[in-house]
This record gives sequence, structure tokens and C-alpha cells, in this order.
Amino acid sequence: MAQRLALGQLRVQKVRHGDGRCSYTIFDSASSLHSGADWYLSKYAGTGSDRTYAYLLIDHLRWLEPEGLTPETVTFRSLKRYMGAVGAKISMPYGAPWRVGKQPYQNAALRGAAACLKGFYRC
Repeated sequence: MAQRLALGQLRVQKVRHGDGRCSYTIFDSASSLHSGADWYLSKYAGTGSDRTYAYLLIDHLRWLEPEGLTPETVTFRSLKRYMGAVGAKISMPYGAPWRVGKQPYQNAALRGAAACLKGFYRC
């Protein structure tokens, strides 16, 4: 049984397992797993970090589309631009504002996002 938590093309879902455990993962619009995200998040299943990392990762994955990027085409420069778009102080232009109407990430969230992306891309 899965509970839908976010709307849009990509969404975070809470998954209840047969043994009572819960974990979080990312699904695409066709209700199929986002394989890269699921692989990464499965390492954190049941730790409490999977939910946090799922929401940090989905924000990044949603940012990729308007930038014309995919997880396979992301560069270190792209990651720096993304971090600037969510609130990090960077010395380069980062493009269009991201998360319009929301506050920039504070230091703790920026550290979490950087750790999540580092693990996801295995930098």
C-alpha cells in the first residue's frame, strides 16, 4: 500500500512493507519507480533519512527538466548552479530562480542537500 505525498510528474511516496516497515521513494508520472532514486534511497530505508533525502532529491530532479538536463548529463558545474538556486552562496550565475515563493534553504538544509546529491551522484 502506498500513500501519495506530493503532486506533479515526479512524486515522493511512502511505501508500507508487509512486515510493517515504511520507506520513501520517488515515482514518475507513469506510476513506476524512478530507478536511480529508488536505488539510492533504498540504502536509507527505515532510517528516517530516506524521507528527508527523498524530498531533497525530488526537488533536484524537478530542477533538471527546465534546465534541459538528466541525471546522466549533470556536471559538477550544474550541481553548483542548483545549489545556488536553492540558496547557497556561489560566485557564478545560477539561472532562473528555483522554488519560487519559498524561502531559500538554510545552512542545515543546504548541508543535507549537498550530502544527498553527493551520494546520489557518487561524487
